[in-house]
Amino acid sequence: MKCESCNKKHATVHLTEITGAVKKERHLCEDCAQNVNTHLAKMPSPTEILASLINQVAPEVSEMSKIVCPVCGLTYLEFRSHGRLGCPMDYTIFRKGLTPLLEKMHGGTQHVGKVPSRAGREMIKKNELMLLRSELNKAVEKEDYEKAVELRDKIYELSGDDNGEN
Repeated sequence: MKCESCNKKHATVHLTEITGAVKKERHLCEDCAQNVNTHLAKMPSPTEILASLINQVAPEVSEMSKIVCPVCGLTYLEFRSHGRLGCPMDYTIFRKGLTPLLEKMHGGTQHVGKVPSRAGREMIKKNELMLLRSELNKAVEKEDYEKAVELRDKIYELSGDDNGEN
């Protein structure tokens, strides 16, 4: 099919314009399409489309879409569209958006799976202390001081003679 504009080159660009119920198709070569393209509105990038959809569907994610990692330059929307983080700092920078995702995917944000054997007892102890401290904070928030005392004692017992500073 020849270009509708110059009638010389092969048409490689096919434009469809729909106005109301009227559909109009144009078949152009690349050169003629470049001339037409300057008059057309700029097409949004996939990231811009995703941002628009997120703003409509989840306004709270809208504020996350503005966050950029200062180390690797990854934006939250790029992370959401590719599914990969760029550097270890992203876990901190995107925490507000990552926490609900991790809870949805894994049922929580704390690793509860197997601990590698090379990690040994120290890693198991640190994980247990971290869980106990989290429970202690929740008990204090709920003003359940009896449970808080029990948890505090378990933390002291597990951490040894360092008064819970581990």
